[in-house]
Amino acid sequence: MSVRTEPIIAITPKRISRRWILGGLLLSWIVLAQFLRGKATLELDNPDNSPFTTWAGEVADSIRDNRTDGAAFKFFFNPIREFIDGFVTLSRELIAIPSGSSSIPVLGWLGVISVIGFVVYAVSNIRMATAAVALTFACGALGLWTDSMDTLAMTFAAVILSLAIGIPVGIWAGLSDRVLKAVTPILDLAQILPTLVYLAPLALFFLIGPASATIATMVYSIPIAVRLTAFGIRGVPTSPVEASISMGTTKRQLLQKVQLPMSSRTIIMGVNQTVMAALSFVVIAALIGAPGLGKPVIDALIIRNVGEGFVAGIAVVLIAIMLDRSTSAAISSQDTFVPPSDADRKRRRIGLAIAGILAIVGIVLSRQLAWAAFFPKQIDISKQIASASDSSVKWVTENMEFLTAGLSKAVTVGVLNPLESVLANSPWYLTVVMITLMSLILGGIRSAIVSATLLGAIVATGLWYDTMITFTQTIVATLLTMVVGVIAGVWIGRNARAERALRPILDAGQTLPAFVYLIPMLGFFGPSRFTAIATGIVYSIPIVVKIVGQGIRDVPVNMIEAATSTGSTKWQLITKVQLPAAKKSLLLATNQGLIFVLAVVVIGGFVGAGGLGYLVLLGSSKPELQGKGLVAGFCILLLGVMIDRIAQYMVARNSAPKH
Repeated sequence: MSVRTEPIIAITPKRISRRWILGGLLLSWIVLAQFLRGKATLELDNPDNSPFTTWAGEVADSIRDNRTDGAAFKFFFNPIREFIDGFVTLSRELIAIPSGSSSIPVLGWLGVISVIGFVVYAVSNIRMATAAVALTFACGALGLWTDSMDTLAMTFAAVILSLAIGIPVGIWAGLSDRVLKAVTPILDLAQILPTLVYLAPLALFFLIGPASATIATMVYSIPIAVRLTAFGIRGVPTSPVEASISMGTTKRQLLQKVQLPMSSRTIIMGVNQTVMAALSFVVIAALIGAPGLGKPVIDALIIRNVGEGFVAGIAVVLIAIMLDRSTSAAISSQDTFVPPSDADRKRRRIGLAIAGILAIVGIVLSRQLAWAAFFPKQIDISKQIASASDSSVKWVTENMEFLTAGLSKAVTVGVLNPLESVLANSPWYLTVVMITLMSLILGGIRSAIVSATLLGAIVATGLWYDTMITFTQTIVATLLTMVVGVIAGVWIGRNARAERALRPILDAGQTLPAFVYLIPMLGFFGPSRFTAIATGIVYSIPIVVKIVGQGIRDVPVNMIEAATSTGSTKWQLITKVQLPAAKKSLLLATNQGLIFVLAVVVIGGFVGAGGLGYLVLLGSSKPELQGKGLVAGFCILLLGVMIDRIAQYMVARNSAPKH
C-alpha cells in the first residue's frame, strides 16, 4: 500500500508595498497635524533673533571689527580682494567705465562690437558673428549699454579667473583617481547650493563690491569647469593612450599631444557652461555690489516696476543668447573630422584678414570720434518696450484673470496651504519624525540618519518655521514641475519631431538666469508665494523635460516591440513599459527638479514668498538681523543637502539589483 504525500508548499508572508506604508504614514501625519496644529511650531517673528542667530550676529561683528588688524585679513582676504578688484577694474575699464583720466573706456561701443564680431568669427562663422554683433547692439538700443558692458566685463573677469583655476584642477582630477575622489564631494555640494547662500558670507569677508561679487561668481562657476574638464580627460579612448605609452611618450607629451586634443570638445563645453553660470550669478551678485544689469532688475523687483524690469531682463537674455550661441558654435566646429580644402583655408584666411581690419578700424574710430565712443542716445527703444510689456501684463491680468488669479488661488488654497499646515504648523518633533521615517522608507537607513541629523541642526538654529515654509514651497513647485515635465518629456521621448521643435526652447530656458523669470511672473501673479512657485516651475521644467525625454528614448527597443506585439495600447506602452523602465531617469529628474526649484524659491523673497530667502534679504539690509540672515543661508544649505541626499539614496536604492 503506497502512501500518497502532498507536496509541502512554503508560505512566505507577502511584503507590504512601500507605497502603502508611505500612504499610511502620510495619513497618520495629516491626522496628528490637525490635532496638534499650532503647537511647538517654533515660529519666530521677523524682528526677533534666536540664541543661535544672536551668536552668529556677534561672530559677524567680530569678523567685521578685525578687518584692519586681523592677520587673516592682512595676509589672505585683503590681498585676494585687492588682486581681484584690480583685475575686475581693468576689465571694466576696457569696455564699460572711463579709463584713467579719459572720459571713455579703452573701447567705445563701436570698438566693442567690432572686437566681438572678430572674435566670434574667428572661433565660428560669419553667421554667428553677425548674430553676436546684432545682439550686442540691441543691448545698447535698450538704453542699457553701460550696464550691459559692466555685466559683460564682470562675466569675462570671473570666467578668466574660474578657468585659470578650474581647468588645471580638472586636468589633475582627470588624471588622478585620488584627486577626483577628493574634489567630488565639493563639486556635488557646489551643485546643490542655491546662489543666495554664497553672497552674505563672502560679503562679510571681502566687503560689498565687485571683488566679493566676482569671488562669489567664481565659487559658483569653478566646479563646472573642473567637472567637465575631468570628464573630458577621462573620456579619452584607452587605445590611443596605450599606443602613445607603448611608443615611449612621456606623461607631459601624452597630455599635450593626445589627451587634451581629444578632449577639447568637452573642455570647450565646460567653457560654455562656465560662461553661462558666471553670467547667471553676476546678475544675482548685484545684491552684494556687482555692477551691471542685475541692479536695474533688482530695483524693478523691489518697486514692482514690471516694465523697467522687463527691459533689463531682455538685455540679460540678449547677452545670455550671444554668449551661449558663440561658445556653442566653437563646440560645433570641433565636430567635423573632414580637413578643409586649400580653397577653404584660403577663403578663411581672407575672411579673418578682412574681419581683423574692420575690428581695427572700429577700435580706432571708437577712440577718436564721440559718436563711435558713446552709444547714440537717439537709438533707444526702452520706453516703448517697457510700455508694451506693462500693457501686455495689464491685458493678461484683466482679461485672463481666471487663468492668473484662478491658478494662483487653486494652487495656494488647494495644495500650498494644506501642505504648509502639515509641515510648518504642526509640532517640530512630529515633522522631524515623519520626514525621517519617510526618508527611511524611500532611501534606507543612511538616508534616515542624514535627514534626522540635518533636521536636528535646523531646529537648533531657531529658524525651523521659516525653513518649513521654504520646504513647503519647494515641494509644491517640484510636484507641479514633475507633472508638466513628465508629460512633455514622454512626448519628446516618443516623438522626434516634437523633440526637434522643443529643443531650442529648452536650450534657451536653461541659459537664462533665474532672476529674469521673476519679472514676468511678478507681473502676472503679483507679490505672493505662488509667484515664487511659478518661477521655480518655469526655471526647472527644461532640465526635467530633457532628462525624462532621454530616459524614454533609452528604453530598449526589444521591450517596446515585445509589448506592442502583445497588443498593448499606446497608453499601456507608456505606463506599463516606458515609464517603469525609465525609473532611474525619473528619479534623477526629480532630484534635479528639487535642486533647481529650491534655488529659485529662496530668491522668491523679492516677490513676497517669505521663508528663508526673505530672511537672507532682511539680514543684508538690517545690521541687527545680519546674524539671522547668515543663519538663514546656512539653513538653506542644510535643506538643500537633505533634499539631495534623499533623492540620491532613492536613486541608488532603486538602481541596486534585486535578489
